[in-house]
Amino acid sequence: MKKQEIHIGEFVKDAVKQSEYSFADVAKKAGISRQTFNGWLKKDDWSVKNLFTVSQALGYDLVKSFCLPTENEQETKVVLQIEVEKSKTNEVLKFVKDKQLYNILKT
Repeated sequence: MKKQEIHIGEFVKDAVKQSEYSFADVAKKAGISRQTFNGWLKKDDWSVKNLFTVSQALGYDLVKSFCLPTENEQETKVVLQIEVEKSKTNEVLKFVKDKQLYNILKT
C-alpha cells in the first residue's frame, strides 16, 4: 500500500470548511480560543486528545478517518432513490453531502 502524506491541520481545516460550522463556532464548541484553534490548524502533529476534542465539536469522527479498516469491515454501498420537488433539489443535495438528509426530508 502506498503511503499517503496528510497534514493533519489542513485535513481538519478542510473538514471544518465542509461542515455547517465556522472556525469560530468549532473553537467555541471545543472550549478553546479562536487563536488556539488557528495555531492547531497550522500544526501537523496533533494529539489524539485535540483531534477528538475537535471531532466532538464538529460532530464528525476525525480520528476514525486515520484508522485502517479491519479485516471484517467491508465497504458497502447503498442506492437511495429520492423523489423531491424540483425547487428543493439543490437543498437536498447539500443535506446529503452534509449527512443531514433527515432534517430536510422531515419537513
